[in-house]
Amino acid sequence: MNRFTFNHCVTHSGEDVVDFVKEKLCSSNKVLFIGTVGMDATSLYYPYMLSSRASVDYKFLIENRPFVADSLKKIGKLHQRFLAELLGDACVFEEIKIIADDEATIAGRSAVRAVSPWLQTKGYSDIVIDSTGMSRGTSFPVIKQAVEAGLQSGINVHLLNAAYSIPILDHKPESDDRAEWMHGFQGQMDSDRMDDALKLWVPQLSEDKVQATSTMYKKLFPVAEVCPILPFPSQNPRRGDNILFEYQDALTQEWGSSLLNIIYAHESNPLDVYRSVSTLHGIREQVFQETGEMPVTILSPAGWRIGSLGMLLAAIELNLPVLYVETLGYTSDSGVPAEVMLPNPDLKWHIWLTGDVYKPN
Repeated sequence: MNRFTFNHCVTHSGEDVVDFVKEKLCSSNKVLFIGTVGMDATSLYYPYMLSSRASVDYKFLIENRPFVADSLKKIGKLHQRFLAELLGDACVFEEIKIIADDEATIAGRSAVRAVSPWLQTKGYSDIVIDSTGMSRGTSFPVIKQAVEAGLQSGINVHLLNAAYSIPILDHKPESDDRAEWMHGFQGQMDSDRMDDALKLWVPQLSEDKVQATSTMYKKLFPVAEVCPILPFPSQNPRRGDNILFEYQDALTQEWGSSLLNIIYAHESNPLDVYRSVSTLHGIREQVFQETGEMPVTILSPAGWRIGSLGMLLAAIELNLPVLYVETLGYTSDSGVPAEVMLPNPDLKWHIWLTGDVYKPN
């Protein structure tokens, strides 16, 4: 059974994704669709596209966070009712806790526990993971779990994502004050073996996340080298410069890094991030193999979600540890719409994770 690799990764983007979903997935024998439903209306995009097809079982995770604005909760309920009416008995909703009662981060553990029986069900020809509305703490472990299930069972596993170049939902995340190893992506990072490892930290940088990145850096300290990723090209050509200005003190003073260490990756192309991380890791492994020292590359997805998928692909293929800061909740001044507005995102991606690529018609 085949799995994506750095040298062979089958993808579709833009309107090619729509054609693929309608022409290929809609004609598959039996499809398991796993997604989320919440405040982001974009998460309705692919379920609605597939809703005309009878042979799809829909499983939706509902991420339960302790601090979410009432208006956002109401929007999430509105979207859930819409899907329940659209899909009827074909859909199931499963609520998962992101933060435990003792304030521990349990997003990944909760998600894989909920998804496990779905993936073990026999009879599916294709598994679709729609990460559009999933947080990274949920999506990364679930996607890795689906890849492993696909390799064991011989099922095709697909990853879908949709987004807007300019976000349409007005909300602000509230981050935890602790950095955690993502479930399933810890490796040996807390073992004594890592005490002398030369750590390369590759964080995604985005607006209003300086405190979160500082929290991650303190957990990793000492760090041999920091190579942050900035979005370029991007919808706003100045976005990378604006983020760099926000992080200038952290970059040059706290992290001891320089402008020469910055990685620029396309804002809306996960393969650009995937290639950049894979190439950097490979070069570093080769260099330190000759010195006898032990390097380790640590990823931190904290920026744009589509770019984060590139980090996910690199982490799965190269078995890289992933450190992140979980989101405790969201605040918002947005009102609740009277009815559901069906999304029309301009960014769409399909990534073939496992399986044998369909033959052309």
